[in-house]
Amino acid sequence: MTRNTLAQRQEALVRALVDGGPVPDGFDPAAIAAAGQVCRHKRDAHSAAATRRRRRWWRLS
Repeated sequence: MTRNTLAQRQEALVRALVDGGPVPDGFDPAAIAAAGQVCRHKRDAHSAAATRRRRRWWRLS
């Protein structure tokens, strides 16, 4: 497997996990759907926490 092919496969996997893209060959669609839901929840929770920290910082300034 060439480096370029590996990068393309990794990109497809990440896209399936966080963007709802098609599941690459060789992966269980149900497992990818479950893992993707966790990834998106974690991303959204982190984003909300960062927003709260920013608001608190602005009030302190």
